[in-house]
Amino acid sequence: MKPMNTTWSTTVRAGTFRTALLLGALGASAALPASLHAQDAAAPYEAIDDASARTAIRTVIADAAARGLPTSPLVTKVREGIAKRATPDRIRNATSLLAERLARASDALAPSRSPEELAAGADALQAGISVTTLRDMRKLWPDKPLTVPLGVLSELMASGVSQSVATRRVRDLLIKGATSAQFASLGSEVRNDIASGLAPDAAMELRSKGVISLLHYQSQPTNTMLGPSAPAPTTPIRPGPAAPPGKK
Repeated sequence: MKPMNTTWSTTVRAGTFRTALLLGALGASAALPASLHAQDAAAPYEAIDDASARTAIRTVIADAAARGLPTSPLVTKVREGIAKRATPDRIRNATSLLAERLARASDALAPSRSPEELAAGADALQAGISVTTLRDMRKLWPDKPLTVPLGVLSELMASGVSQSVATRRVRDLLIKGATSAQFASLGSEVRNDIASGLAPDAAMELRSKGVISLLHYQSQPTNTMLGPSAPAPTTPIRPGPAAPPGKK
């Protein structure tokens, strides 16, 4: 087995948010014991040529299942390591670290936590989000799934938005009552702005203020001075580059 890229076990997957959004939208249910056994059986242990590593990985996944943690992310991690020709020790370590993050996310997101939320929470912890932030998000959204907000938060930080700005603005949106769809749209718009050259923090500030402005408008009664026919505010348009001197 050839050594893999050393960043595999510590880098947030680029598809984290999109996968989390899809699972959240589908409303995937918690895994039942029978499906946990099926997932364990589906893990390609035979591709790992170190017997002690195979045993250790089986134990990690079995222990996670016994604790009520989702095992699908762990099996996926094993498959990723094999596909990327990671050494058995690296696969074992990465799987063990993921199991620990899932356990920490489970504690932080209690009492309401779906498998999808736990996977998104584990990714957020890997991205550098604190357990305290996860607990705070659960308090703000005690009865709503945090899969998408957590996924957006992780991807925004991976895109270069600073932790302080990302967590503060996501928290503001949770308080204001943003929907999962609005979080998803926000994430896409910020990433597009960054790709177009806008500074990550500036893009986050701009787009989050637009969502908050829309939420504020939607919360106003129709008999206010704005009137029922007043147009809703739109998300601010990112300013283009300044015109060269002497041109208008």
